[in-house]
Amino acid sequence: MEMSTYDLTTENGLRAYLKTTGRSKEVGVALLSGGTANYVYRVAGIHGFTSIFKHAAPYLHSNKNFAFDPTRMDYEARALELLSPANSNNPISNLLPTSAVHAVRLLSYDKEAKLLCIEDGGNRNLKEAYSNDPDLDVPVVGEELAKWIAALHMCSKDISLALVEQDQDQADSTVARTNTDTNTTNNNNPIAINIYRHSYTNLHRALTEYGYDTSLADRINAEFGSLIATDDECVCHGDFWPGNVLVRPRMSQQKKPIIDLTVVDWETVRRGTSATDVGQFAAEAFLLDRFRGGKGLLPAFLNAYVVAGGSKATGLMLNKAWARRVVVQWAVHVAYWPTRVAWTNGEGTRELVDIGVGVLERVLSDDWETLLESPLLRDVKEAWAPILARN
Repeated sequence: MEMSTYDLTTENGLRAYLKTTGRSKEVGVALLSGGTANYVYRVAGIHGFTSIFKHAAPYLHSNKNFAFDPTRMDYEARALELLSPANSNNPISNLLPTSAVHAVRLLSYDKEAKLLCIEDGGNRNLKEAYSNDPDLDVPVVGEELAKWIAALHMCSKDISLALVEQDQDQADSTVARTNTDTNTTNNNNPIAINIYRHSYTNLHRALTEYGYDTSLADRINAEFGSLIATDDECVCHGDFWPGNVLVRPRMSQQKKPIIDLTVVDWETVRRGTSATDVGQFAAEAFLLDRFRGGKGLLPAFLNAYVVAGGSKATGLMLNKAWARRVVVQWAVHVAYWPTRVAWTNGEGTRELVDIGVGVLERVLSDDWETLLESPLLRDVKEAWAPILARN
C-alpha cells in the first residue's frame, strides 16, 4: 500500500501508518499543539523512548484553504541529513565539538508521505524557558547559540541545498510556484525565499495601521527585501528565533547540570546572508528582554556572534554592509511582527512600530552615530563599532 494513502493529518492515520510500516512497538501517538504549518506528533514506544513525527500537507495546518507546497519538508530533510548529529561528517560538529547546541537529530524521512521522524528535544522552547525558568543562564544560552549559528554560516558557504534525486518535473513545478521576481538556482529553497520576504512585503500594512507614510516600507522592500532572492553567502536556518530552540537540562559526565539546546524547524532553510539569521534572532531576543524580564539575551548573542565570526579567518564578511542588513532585518521584524503576534498592549505595540520606523529611517540616512545608540546596538556598540569601519 502506498504511504500517500494514509491520512497523516490525524492521530489514527499516523497509527495506521506506523503499524503497516512495522513500527508496532509505538504505543502512543499525540498531536502536538502550537504548529501552524505542519502536523506534528509525539510518538511514545513501549520502552519510554519518544520521537517526533512531522507531516507536511499541501496546505497549512491552521488554514486548509491556504495552499502550501509540501516540498518544504524535502528541504528540511536535506538540511538535517547534512547537519544532524547523526551525520558523522556534520561540519558544525567539527568546528564546535563540545557545543551545547545541535540541529535536531534526523531519524528517518518518508519523502512520498512527506513524513519526517526526528528526535524529541523536549517540551520547552527558549521563549518559554526565558520567562519560566529562573535557573536558566540566559546570557550563556545567548553566547552558545551565537557561536553555533556563526559556525553554521562559516562552514556552509559551499553547501548546496539541491534536493537529492529530485525529478525534473517536481523541480520545475516548485520554481513555477515562486514569485516571478525571485531569481532562484537549483541549489536553493525557493519556497523559503518567498516566505522570508513576507515581513518586507507586508511592512506597509503595519505602517498604515499606525499612521505612517507607506513610502518608507516600499523603499525598504525594494532596496533590502529584494536582496533575499539573490543572497547566496551561506546556508541560513531561515527561521532562527527562540521559539525554534528547544531547551532541556541534563547531567554531564562530571555530574554537573548542563543544558541541551536543539534547533528545530528547518523547512525554511535557504542559502542567503548570515545577516538575516542574526537580525531575526536579535529582534526576538530584544522582545524577550523588553517584555519578559531583561535577562540580557540580546547583548550576549550579538557580542558573541561578532567574536565568533569577526576574524578574517572565518570567511564571514562582517562589515558595514553586513551590519546594515542585520539592522534592517531587526527593524522590519520589530515594526511588523508585534502587530500580528501580541507582545504587549496597543500603546506598547505602537512604541515598537515607532522604534522600527526610526531605525529604518536612520539606516537610509546612514546615521550610524544614532544607530549605535538604538535599542539594538546601544549595549554592544563597543564590539560593533569596528564593523562599521570595514567597507
